[in-house]
Amino acid sequence: MTLDDAGWLQGAQALLTKPLPLADEISLRFALGKYFDDVGQYDDAFSSYRQANELSKRYGTRYDRAKLTARIDRAIGTFDAPFIRRCQSEASPSELPVFIVGMPRSGTSLVEQILASHPAVFGAGELKFWDGAFAAFESAAARGNGAAGLIEGLAGEFLGQLRALAGSALRVIDKMPANFRYAGLIHAALPRARIIHMQRHPVDTCLSIYFHNFLNRGTYANDLSNLAHYYAEYVRLTDHWRAVVPAAALLQVPYEGLIEDQEGWTRRMLDFIGLPWDPRCLEFHQTDRVVITASKWQVRQKINSGAAGRWRHYEKHIGPLRELLAFAAARDGAQGALAPLQA
Repeated sequence: MTLDDAGWLQGAQALLTKPLPLADEISLRFALGKYFDDVGQYDDAFSSYRQANELSKRYGTRYDRAKLTARIDRAIGTFDAPFIRRCQSEASPSELPVFIVGMPRSGTSLVEQILASHPAVFGAGELKFWDGAFAAFESAAARGNGAAGLIEGLAGEFLGQLRALAGSALRVIDKMPANFRYAGLIHAALPRARIIHMQRHPVDTCLSIYFHNFLNRGTYANDLSNLAHYYAEYVRLTDHWRAVVPAAALLQVPYEGLIEDQEGWTRRMLDFIGLPWDPRCLEFHQTDRVVITASKWQVRQKINSGAAGRWRHYEKHIGPLRELLAFAAARDGAQGALAPLQA
C-alpha cells in the first residue's frame, strides 16, 4: 500500500471506532500494521501489530514454556545416534520424500515453490502426518514397546500417502515447518529422505511471525517473550539434529543466502535431493500450483531482498527478541563455510 491509500486508512480507522467482533478487530489491526509498514511509519505499524496480538490473547489459549522444554528434552534424549543406528533394519530405503523444515516465516514456502517448479517434484504442502506419528511413537515407548515394528509401519504409511498425492513424481515435498521437532524420527524411518532446514535471521523471523495473524494457532506467536523462548528451544533441538543426522540427509539453507544467490542455492538444493538442474526453478513465481500458507502472495513474485534485515526498522521495539541476536551471530559464523555449489 502507499500514501495514496489514505482513503482506505480513514475507512479502517472509522471502523475501529465502532464495536466489532473480536476476530474482525484483530484482522483489521493486522491490516493497519501492514499499511503503516508499507508506507514506512514503523512506530505506528508496531503499535497496530501489538494491539492485534494483545487482542488475540483474549481467546484464552496459553503458551506452556515448561511443556515445550520437556518435549525438546525428550526428543534429544531419545533420538540420539545409537537409536538411529538401531532403526536401520526397519527403515525404508525410499528417496521419495523431501522435507522442508524450520521456523514459520523462514522461507519454507519459497523453497517449496522453487523445487516444485521442477517437473520431477510434487509440492504436497504442509502435511500433518508426523504429529500423529510422533504421538504414536511416544505412546508405544510409554507402554514399553519401544520402536519394534513401529518405524517400518510409519514409513510405509507415510509413503503410501505421498504416492496417493503425487502419482509418478520422483520427489514429493512435505513442507510442514514444525517437522523440525520430528527430524530424528523422520530420519530413523526414512534415512534416504532429504531434509532441508531453512534458516533466517532470528529477529526477522520472529517479527514476521508477530506481524501475521496466525488465528491463534501458534500460542507462542502473540508475545515477544514467548517467541524468544520458542526460538531458543528450536535452536537447541535443531543443533542436536545437526549433530546426529548425517550431512548427506540434512542441508542447512540460509534464507538471506538464497535471496542473494538464487541460482547457486537452487542448484545446491537440487543436487542435494538428487535431481538435475532445470531452469524452470528460477521462474518459480510463474508455477501454477495451490499455495495455502501465509506466504501464498510472496511466492507469486520474483525473489527480492526487501524482507532481509527488516527488523532494524523495529529495533527499539524488539525487547525480549534482542537476546536472539547472539543466535544470529553464531549462525552467520557457521554459515561462512556454506557456499552454494556452482555449475
